[in-house]
Amino acid sequence: MSSAAWLGLASLGLWLVLACAVPRLPLRGRALFIGALVLAGVPLLGWLTLRWGPGPGVLGFALGLLVLYRPPTRRRRVPEGAGHEANP
Repeated sequence: MSSAAWLGLASLGLWLVLACAVPRLPLRGRALFIGALVLAGVPLLGWLTLRWGPGPGVLGFALGLLVLYRPPTRRRRVPEGAGHEANP
């Protein structure tokens, strides 16, 4: 594969790392950052599809949509004694 194809994958990886950082941003700047990610992600998706084909292009689209729609967050710990077991 050419270096341009690998550069596209590296750019997509950087985009995913930045998209995973969205929940850590303050609420005030989050919408602007998501808009910038969308504007940067569309050409990256086109480049990925051009270099690697439609299969990886659709996979990249689905992965980007998943990360933007439901960003990864930490699981919250349930305090002890807050269980839902029934006490007889």
